[in-house]
Amino acid sequence: MKRARADGRGADERLLVSNARRTPALFGVSALLVLGGTSVLAGTISSGQPVAVASVVAADRSAAVLRADRAHADRLSRIVFAENLAAQKAAAQRKAAGLKAHKAAMLHKQAVANAAARKAVAKKKAATAAANRASARKAAATRSTRSSVRSTAPFTGSARTIGRQMAAARGWTGDQWVCLNNLWTAESGWGTTSGNPGGAYGIPQALPGTKMASAGSDWRTNPATQIKWGLNYIDGRYGSPCKAWNHFQSHRWY
Repeated sequence: MKRARADGRGADERLLVSNARRTPALFGVSALLVLGGTSVLAGTISSGQPVAVASVVAADRSAAVLRADRAHADRLSRIVFAENLAAQKAAAQRKAAGLKAHKAAMLHKQAVANAAARKAVAKKKAATAAANRASARKAAATRSTRSSVRSTAPFTGSARTIGRQMAAARGWTGDQWVCLNNLWTAESGWGTTSGNPGGAYGIPQALPGTKMASAGSDWRTNPATQIKWGLNYIDGRYGSPCKAWNHFQSHRWY
């Protein structure tokens, strides 16, 4: 009985040893790892030759990460380069546009200045031409007036001399003097004591004669005093000797 049990245990032990020896051969495999598109033969696990698969995988991952980083850096570099190039191009375009706008503004300013200068020259020419025309009209009018005023009295005599000087002091020369001489020659003949039944007296024939007292107390005999009053009267009532003379010719009094 004991021998039979011993034989049984021996058989079981031999079976376990045999299985243990076959196990490494049965579990040997070939591992094919594909990481980032790269195939790696990790190794064959066989009896007595183990391979550090984890180390190989880690190294391959590190290489893939480096490649990805380099690719990302390249993309960033290209993006930055393109952005810088675009910025430089935009700055150049803005500068060119600014220069063009400045040039256009300067040309416009110069054109405005030239137009203003031409306008000023034209205005000056027009003013000169208008002044010349006015001068010509005035000269023609003066010639016409001179030709229409005819002297009806002599120009000599002490009272006339005084009268001419005093009239000239007021600017009444030329035709105005001719009109004054005609007027007072017709009224009084330049006589300081000339009078008429109506009460008029002196060179200007003041009515009444006492009005001439405002020019001086010697109004009865002094020709200068009478002339002074008469010139003031003509200036205040008619404005000029010729206007007074025209009125006298129409009404026979002034």
